[in-house]
Amino acid sequence: MKTFSQTLLSRFKAHLLEKRFFRPRQKILIACSGGPDSVALFHLLKALASEYRWRLALIHFNHKLRPRAAKTDERFVKSLARKFKVPFYGGTGDVKREARTQKISIEECARQMRYDFFLRTAKAKKIFTVVLAHTQNDQAETVLMRILQGTGLRGLQGIREKFKMGGVNLIRPFLAFTKKELLHFLHERSIPFRSDQSNDSSRFIRNRIRLKLIPVLQRNFNPRVIEALSRIPAIAAEENKLISGLETKAWQKCFKRKRRACVELRRSFFLQHPSALQFRVAEKALKKLDPQSGLSFEAWERLRRELIRPRYRCTLPKGIDFSLTPKIITIYKK
Repeated sequence: MKTFSQTLLSRFKAHLLEKRFFRPRQKILIACSGGPDSVALFHLLKALASEYRWRLALIHFNHKLRPRAAKTDERFVKSLARKFKVPFYGGTGDVKREARTQKISIEECARQMRYDFFLRTAKAKKIFTVVLAHTQNDQAETVLMRILQGTGLRGLQGIREKFKMGGVNLIRPFLAFTKKELLHFLHERSIPFRSDQSNDSSRFIRNRIRLKLIPVLQRNFNPRVIEALSRIPAIAAEENKLISGLETKAWQKCFKRKRRACVELRRSFFLQHPSALQFRVAEKALKKLDPQSGLSFEAWERLRRELIRPRYRCTLPKGIDFSLTPKIITIYKK
């Protein structure tokens, strides 16, 4: 009779084969914090590596948010790499200082700096696949967080299983597995891992969702709420694919021209489309001027109410102006 860890390994292998994430003899860079999820990911991939001749490496980023504990985490991952004779790539950055400089949240800054290091290292070492250990629990938390923030269909797609960033493939093979399963695997095999005390802090919204909201939903509404929430991204992705096709056609009709800091849309064609497509066309024009910009629901509602006027002008965030004339809609960056 198979043990739990053997069963999990078989399921994990079947999942990788079904999704075709990796090729034989491929180089794979595993993002490892030292926590249970990423340590389990390393051990499961290591168990299959000889069969498929994968060449594994570990990468770790020290955010300097917990000075003493973070250094211990780094040493733990480094020793894990040494024990199993795989390359280790470590990086560090002062997230708090950078967050103050950029005037963004610590969480967002940590994510930016971490991914920037992963991508730079992957390109430098010519390892164009980075594997991340996000689980089904992370997916459920992300969906809930975005619902609470008032997201649209694209936001409900949650954490993507596979995508490309800067020429590097980012893969999350654990989105079909729960944290409970991974902890069971680690305990059964007596595999050590590090615990991040900041995960228990109610300072961050994601932690409050995990520690307070989800237990209430499980207890009072649906004991399988994590599984239910984690299904939403797949459904949303399929529906978004359909709408994206309509968006492409709408853009082709509406787009007139782009100059250096200006996008012009044909007003008559723009007004022929439903509000949902108008929103997407306007947002696409914005992103052609500034990829980091976006159109909030509140800003769009304000603009939409003015579309009946022959002339109108307003300023959007990040120094972008929206101008309406009888024939042309102009979006330009100051």
